[in-house]
Amino acid sequence: MSLIRQLKILITTPSFPPFNSGLGNAVYQQVKMLSSFRNEVVVATAGNKRNIRFDNSLNVRIEEFNVMGADSLINPLQGDVDSYKKFLLESDFDLIIMNAWQTWSTDICFKYLNEISGKKVLYSHCISTNVFFSEQPFKSLLRYLLWRPYFFKIKSILKKLDALICLASEGADSRFDDVKMAYKLEIPLYIIPNTASNNTSYNDPLPIESRNQIISVGSYDWQKGHGFVLRTYALSIAKNVIPLKIFGQEFTPYTIKLKEEAVKLGIEDDFLSFYEGVAGVDLLKEYSKSLAFIYGSRTECQPLVILDAMASGTPFISRSTGCIDSLPGGIAVINEEIAAISLDNIIENEGVWKTFHADGLIAARTNYTYETVCERFNSAISDICNDSLV
Repeated sequence: MSLIRQLKILITTPSFPPFNSGLGNAVYQQVKMLSSFRNEVVVATAGNKRNIRFDNSLNVRIEEFNVMGADSLINPLQGDVDSYKKFLLESDFDLIIMNAWQTWSTDICFKYLNEISGKKVLYSHCISTNVFFSEQPFKSLLRYLLWRPYFFKIKSILKKLDALICLASEGADSRFDDVKMAYKLEIPLYIIPNTASNNTSYNDPLPIESRNQIISVGSYDWQKGHGFVLRTYALSIAKNVIPLKIFGQEFTPYTIKLKEEAVKLGIEDDFLSFYEGVAGVDLLKEYSKSLAFIYGSRTECQPLVILDAMASGTPFISRSTGCIDSLPGGIAVINEEIAAISLDNIIENEGVWKTFHADGLIAARTNYTYETVCERFNSAISDICNDSLV
């Protein structure tokens, strides 16, 4: 299905390439899809100063604003909020797609929904007002309380939207609370997943005998749970036998703590490597060479790194969070002990490996390709904007 006419579309996001982030990369795919149908697409995102630049490869204009934070007590709005407000109120778009709750680019839009022109759609990447980390009970409780005012506004915000787009229909934790509310309020809801990376090497994935490493991918941040990865590896038969490679955006003080933990766990240097700044095709090649993918993030919705593991035919073992439990090609677990047992099972039993390998490939090629998601996204936009089309 294609749009009847071209639309003027604003997409808001707190991050966008060349800044490398999961959200930014997901939004990049949205922009690519919408611009491919010759819509006039504008991206509003963060920058060091008020600036306008053009991405000729996408044929889009990018409006940058020096704003940060969110409409919350824990992380209040900062920067040139007035410029962004002025831009929103003076613009004339057919459709505004706001990406992610709890971000400045969305929260400022919420304040002026009745005054901004065009259809208003929130592309939810899950909500985290109710996330609680048992390892940090007091900090989590404080965070929970400080996000209460925001949480109590969600229903009224949903009622003002023309539609809500979500990555999945349900998940294992509170990250999907907005989906539950949308169902109860009968808000128009569209389920459009993320896309796996498009890499030609995935077309002919390597067999098990050609894979000789285990990998994990995620920013070097406590929340990403690399300690879970190290402990899983240390408890498994892979320890100091099969190399473990961990990839992140850039090294942080947390990386030093991870190296110290690895020493305590008895993981030898020859079998553990930390990398920074590896991205794109170079990173995707690492998936293809891997026997398994371990993911320890404490809270997620539908992580792109898991989809890439599936697309490369690499079985995954992940901490249970978000909608990972429902993804084929691996297993979601509640602790490192079960994760290690699962990893051992994948390593020792070729039949298990091949089943996960095949299930992940089939799902990735059926439900998470650029073409499949693009068709669903375009169909949803056509439906949402139906009464604005000629």
